[in-house]
Amino acid sequence: MTIAIISLVTWIVIIVFAIVPKRFTLVEMVFLYLASSILTVTIFSILVSNLHWIPASKDVEKALALHICRFVEIPLLLIMSSDILNSPLRIRTRWLIAITIIIFLVVNDWILVSLGILVFKKWNYMYAFIDHSFFVASLSLIARWFIHLKQEGVKRIE
Repeated sequence: MTIAIISLVTWIVIIVFAIVPKRFTLVEMVFLYLASSILTVTIFSILVSNLHWIPASKDVEKALALHICRFVEIPLLLIMSSDILNSPLRIRTRWLIAITIIIFLVVNDWILVSLGILVFKKWNYMYAFIDHSFFVASLSLIARWFIHLKQEGVKRIE
């Protein structure tokens, strides 16, 4: 049942990702997907395996649902928020939409805890909000750097 619920949420995220117009090129989105995957997997591995603050379930179905969430849903939401933060919209509108995505990520954590996929031991939803805000801000800066690098190119220092 947990895979069905997480798959439903993930499909909704995929549909929204496909419908929302994006300003990033395919190369930029692939780079951001790889960067967000590295960022999220590293932080989650530290929190789950090393610190044991958020122990993951040992059940195969719940572990698969967690991997679907980590490798599909969260990176797509981070790419959408990064795209919005680098858009020509007004600053207030950009941050309002980004905070909405961050709140959705925290609600997603609540769903994972409710389904027994994750257990918060030394963690709470405020920490999750700060963690996801860090992800969104970091990926937005990485996207800005990559776009600037792509436009300017690498200049040789002599």
